Amino acid sequence: MRVIPFVLIFIILSSGCLQASSSLSESTSSAPESSEIISSSQETSGASCIRPGYGEFNAKNLFFNLVDDHERLKESLAFLMPPNNTITVKGLLVAKKYTVNQKVCYYEGNVELKAFLGESNFSNSWSFVQSRLRKVENISVEISPKETTISKNKNATFEIKIKTENVRIGETYYIYIVALGENGWKSWARIEVKIWGLEKTSH
Repeated sequence: MRVIPFVLIFIILSSGCLQASSSLSESTSSAPESSEIISSSQETSGASCIRPGYGEFNAKNLFFNLVDDHERLKESLAFLMPPNNTITVKGLLVAKKYTVNQKVCYYEGNVELKAFLGESNFSNSWSFVQSRLRKVENISVEISPKETTISKNKNATFEIKIKTENVRIGETYYIYIVALGENGWKSWARIEVKIWGLEKTSH
């Protein structure tokens, strides 16, 4: 009868050791390499700011502005343009705040801005969007600057110059502006441009 309590105690102690070993293994495997360590003064440091879907879902911190800084910012634009015309769209990239396990984080860091042509079907899934992006052709799209930096207290502005030099009347271009953060996050928004005008007739 004395053997049973001893066996129970042994099982309990063994279970505790296994749990401790498992916790140590998990913490060791998730620890960043020395090259990945960021200053602890940054609120976005460490893997704790990586939440489910990070880098796959649209960060939604990219906005457009057609007129001036006092106009309402928009996540997408759509307008008509005649051939051989130029328009400048103002862009704003925001260090958007989010939380992971009650820790405050920001979409920040060095960012690369790129332009692509895409489809009319918009999605907030990068896997869906990326497979449908293609090189800009016929219509001209220039982004300035192409690289910028945002942080907790610093947003960034940029300009998108659209030229309709080699387009045809009736065509519609879905221009995707994509922001690629150095930490892996992505944000994208769309500008829809439809070419209009009177067809030239020959006599």
